[in-house]
Amino acid sequence: MTPLPGDRAHPLDLEGVDPRTTRIFGALMRAGHLNRQLMLRAMAEHDTPPGQAMCLRIVAAHDGATQREIGEMLHLSAPTVTSMLKRMERHGSITRDPDREDQRVTRVRLTQGGQALERRLRGILAGRLGQVLDAMPEGDRDELARLLDALADGMADALGEKAHAVLGGPAR
Repeated sequence: MTPLPGDRAHPLDLEGVDPRTTRIFGALMRAGHLNRQLMLRAMAEHDTPPGQAMCLRIVAAHDGATQREIGEMLHLSAPTVTSMLKRMERHGSITRDPDREDQRVTRVRLTQGGQALERRLRGILAGRLGQVLDAMPEGDRDELARLLDALADGMADALGEKAHAVLGGPAR
């Protein structure tokens, strides 16, 4: 990356890291930031934070999942998941009920209102993804998906975690 006039180095330059890797890191950071902004704007139409929208999607795909399973799929701590689920329950999107066989386990399910909200949010997401990716040639989209999967696998390996197939990514 080219330093700004008067700067000695670009803020993303790291000692011992080649310029190509720095460029990839910068592009990833920029794409992540812009994706978050896009999702915040899209979900604001329904007063739903992106994290809750993702949680609705997971519960829709895994009806009756435990709070722990949801936390693992979202890569969130137990207190964060509990707090999010409490808000969602207050808004009438989900129910949290004790497991019939193990009262220590809580199962999460969408309410009818939660199902309707999840469908609306899924439609908004599909529209935004189309807006962003449909202009890209099919072969480029396939290559981008392959490269991002490889990047995510490398990140999961660095974290020592299994990759989760939350959004249709490869399970490991």
